[in-house]
Amino acid sequence: MPSRAADYDFPDFSGSGRPPNFVVIPGIRIAARRQIDADTSVETYLLTQIGLAGRPFVIGASGFSGGVSVSRNFGELSWSVTVESTPSWDGLFNSYASTGTELQTQISRTYVFAGTPWSISPRLFLGYRFSTDSTKERSKVQLALPVFYRINADLDIVFVPKIDQRHVPHWTTVRNDVVANVAIGARYQWRPGVQVSAFVGYENRWSSAPEVRYSRWLIVPQLSLRADF
Repeated sequence: MPSRAADYDFPDFSGSGRPPNFVVIPGIRIAARRQIDADTSVETYLLTQIGLAGRPFVIGASGFSGGVSVSRNFGELSWSVTVESTPSWDGLFNSYASTGTELQTQISRTYVFAGTPWSISPRLFLGYRFSTDSTKERSKVQLALPVFYRINADLDIVFVPKIDQRHVPHWTTVRNDVVANVAIGARYQWRPGVQVSAFVGYENRWSSAPEVRYSRWLIVPQLSLRADF
């Protein structure tokens, strides 16, 4: 199942005016994973999402994220490298917007508090996205601290604070953003290979470009399907 709880980097909504302050982003993730050895695995995945915003809700953007990820455990430490493609459209796959290709790496470690249902998994993420729309090219450095509370073998409550810095070199001027996000939600393992999750989050983006600054609430439900072979 996805290791980056409550993680999403949905494309900005097109159009003029202030970015929406309430967004719902439902998604479906389909993946296949191969366990190479006890510490190494390879996963291919496809995530499709649509962004609902406005009053009443309209589909402001839609897109896919698909890629290949290699993960390796070094004792308690986990490291992964991913290559991801991210085509996006305005509306419901209506007007093609752009395609990004992102190189990502992350390192994390999980700490389990013995005798309690609590665990934490601090994570450092680095990524660079190239894009057919040069204004969407960017680097990203993110720090996150997911906190897990295990209800039972199938259900976790998850709290995720995170902050990232993004450098956008080809905006109208060079642009730098800082995005802070706090989310809380649940992950339910319905059956082997099938997980349902839902998160409510609040996100703020400070930027050197005033037109892209925002504060917004997000609801992110997701169905995840994975086959292991």
